[in-house]
Amino acid sequence: MIKQAIYKFNQLFLSGSNRSVFIVCFLISSLFWYLIKFSKEYTHYIDYTVELVNIPIDKYVKETSGNVLKIKVNGFGFSFLRQILKSRNLKVDFSKLQSHGTPNSSYFWVSQSENANFAQELNTFSILDIEPDTLFVKFSSKTKKSLQIKVLSDFKYKESYAAYGSFKVLPSFVDVYGPSHILDTLSFIYTDNFIQTEVFEDIQKVLPLHFPSDLISSKIKEVEIIQGVARYTQMNLSIPIDLKNIPKGKKLKIKPAKVDLTFWVALKDIEKVTSSDFKLYCDYNESDMTKSAVLNVFLDRKNIPSIVQRVKFHPSTIEFIKMN
Repeated sequence: MIKQAIYKFNQLFLSGSNRSVFIVCFLISSLFWYLIKFSKEYTHYIDYTVELVNIPIDKYVKETSGNVLKIKVNGFGFSFLRQILKSRNLKVDFSKLQSHGTPNSSYFWVSQSENANFAQELNTFSILDIEPDTLFVKFSSKTKKSLQIKVLSDFKYKESYAAYGSFKVLPSFVDVYGPSHILDTLSFIYTDNFIQTEVFEDIQKVLPLHFPSDLISSKIKEVEIIQGVARYTQMNLSIPIDLKNIPKGKKLKIKPAKVDLTFWVALKDIEKVTSSDFKLYCDYNESDMTKSAVLNVFLDRKNIPSIVQRVKFHPSTIEFIKMN
């Protein structure tokens, strides 16, 4: 494309027409005009956006006299031309602020303290003035609140795979700082959303925390989540039914005397589970309260091993006969 433009320009120049002569003269005169203009000295302003950094976590900016420094400089036009596309920022550390007025609340910063840095950055200019000469800042104190972390996650496991063990968030609580009127509306701090599909391996991931306002801050910016994953299989056991609350001298015959129990367990834990880990029972007192010859079967869920899932049993009722 550039080659085509050069070729057309050469063709126009070599044609010798009045039009070509006019265009060439116009371009040459424009070039000399720009060279003359930009070789002159000018006085102008260069703006710096001021950003306060390393503000203590328990403070936030409530009021400031401004965040733009206007530096009056003198220099050649070519120097100003190089500044057109530049965006200049000045980071002012909190430690450079000086306190005045209300203790721990009102501060000021003298712009002349950065003269050496300005002179180095703007070394093609003569610095004439800096406006304003002083920036004033007022801070308010933040309050602290401990909030629980809520992980926004959705795990879809591969067939026969499932979570193994408890889901861990480290840390599970964080101390956050902010204006009290904002903290009073918060019950949790949430993480970024985390979605996984076809999961078959342990999950270990660091997630950033999402703070609902720029005025909310914390020393902790991210948390680690851990979730074990294992392959599971279904197991079947035949469990005898116990009888509870049988009065002395009383006998009760039940049918069937056992129930079929199924559960899911991780392949690596199969040998850790036995029939003695499950307790199923009927309550003799029910026999006095029912008109039918049927008793409910109960599973003692307090003693179920933590390594099993989806425990079911059948039948859920049995027949009984009082022997005396």
